[in-house]
Amino acid sequence: MDTSPIAGLVAACALIAACESQPAVTFVANGSQFNVLSLTDERDTCDAPARLGYLTWWDGATLRGCWVRDGGHIRMRITDLDDLRIPVGDFRSTEIADYRNRTLD
Repeated sequence: MDTSPIAGLVAACALIAACESQPAVTFVANGSQFNVLSLTDERDTCDAPARLGYLTWWDGATLRGCWVRDGGHIRMRITDLDDLRIPVGDFRSTEIADYRNRTLD
């Protein structure tokens, strides 16, 4: 039995999975204390209803944390840091959020 089509299928699936390994950023905000706060719609290790987010400092260092809508703010919790509270109006949607019809409401 020729297994080359099966091996090709397995390789294609692995390649697709590798391309999708990074959660899609749906909203971003720039700040004075940090460079960019990026929100995703992935849960990752966050407890519901929180979602995965990334905080990028001016030096390029990036931390992972969990975000949740808290009234008119987005609250980002990162281990060993005080919670960040950013007004919802400071965030802008990405093309992915627009395509998926996502909002922060």
